[in-house]
Amino acid sequence: MKTKLLLSSLLVLTVQQMVLAQTDALGYTQVDMSMGSQYQNRVFFGLQNNNQVSQPANSWDIAFFRNSAMSFGSRVNDAKDIKVYEASNDMSQWDNINIANLSSWGAPIYNPDQTTSLADGAFEQGSASFGWGNYNGGTHHVDGTIIFVLQYPDDSYIKFAITDYFSAYTFKYSKWNAATSTWGATETRTIANGSDDAYFNYFSFTTGAKVENLEPPKASWDFMFTKYYTFYNNIMMYPLSGVIQSPSITVAKVQPETQASSTFSVPANSSFSSNITTIGHSWKPISGVYSDVVYYIKKGSEYYRMYFISNGGATTGNMYFKYKNITSVLGVTDIAGKKASFGIYPNPTTADKKVTVLFDVKEKLDNKGTVQVFDLTGKQVYQAELTNQAGFYKQDLDLSRLIPGNYLVKITYGGSSETKKLIVK
Repeated sequence: MKTKLLLSSLLVLTVQQMVLAQTDALGYTQVDMSMGSQYQNRVFFGLQNNNQVSQPANSWDIAFFRNSAMSFGSRVNDAKDIKVYEASNDMSQWDNINIANLSSWGAPIYNPDQTTSLADGAFEQGSASFGWGNYNGGTHHVDGTIIFVLQYPDDSYIKFAITDYFSAYTFKYSKWNAATSTWGATETRTIANGSDDAYFNYFSFTTGAKVENLEPPKASWDFMFTKYYTFYNNIMMYPLSGVIQSPSITVAKVQPETQASSTFSVPANSSFSSNITTIGHSWKPISGVYSDVVYYIKKGSEYYRMYFISNGGATTGNMYFKYKNITSVLGVTDIAGKKASFGIYPNPTTADKKVTVLFDVKEKLDNKGTVQVFDLTGKQVYQAELTNQAGFYKQDLDLSRLIPGNYLVKITYGGSSETKKLIVK
């Protein structure tokens, strides 16, 4: 089972800004974001603070996942349009790799975009048990066994192999000399995971060194606008610009749905995904944006609603979207010692008097929850059992027989309860 990775374009020069909020009549904040012409930058965005961090995309070649001693991954920079080939599964053949044999190495390998882990890159797709190497039970290291060749758009080549991993990546590389048709000297480097508050360490073959400060702190970003490869229209691997999500959030896509709306229905838990490209490029056709696509984002106990309104394409790299924190609209409240939380919406109800209970079970208990509705005299006018599920789900309530007025909704779960006011129209 491969431990995986992902990350795509960055640089030494960082531009960070707190974006001036522009809030519309429905309470949505508009974000004007740009990756620059030809997507020359990648941009990190944080929902909580409406914060953008922009960096040039081409200052590195390989990113090394650094979250723990045992979790590893490595990724090539999609912004450089690098193709990766597995040239040999025998490290002893290092000196015998020949570019003339490229056609026999099979199809190029790319960083996968259909994955739930940032730690899932091109090298993890190699033929060894862990992609580029095998686990050594005696040392608890991963020993490298695969030799890769990186092909750049200008037909320059780099021979590359990760030789060892445990809390640090030891790797070697050599550059192809086209004039002499030989490989240059083999360079060896070791990059320790270190204590950086980031998912990856970055390395440049141009400088032969680690590139510093290419990520904002992990907790400060939710989306990374970047260039990445995808199997486009099931025809071929193709580079597109889009959104890669942080491991700290899950996202649900809804289509069709009216974008600019104060009423909405939060998707069920099964619709929320950790796939890093749940948003990806799914909000835009060949040009413009889809006008009926909405995304719901769950981050901890916070919920957001988001949709795109404009796309400038490669000419400008501009992408405009709106988002809103809908947690207060849902009225989410922790109950049962924070073993669960719930919300009710819409509140007030719409004409059909249908109400949805949003239930987020953090710790599944043996007993099921109940929802009760009382009028202001204390009389119970509705009761239902909440299905005992784990995770984030919803349950619809039909209150059509209730007369308009003010009611109290009581949710009981795990021996504790919480009450909210509900207005029925």
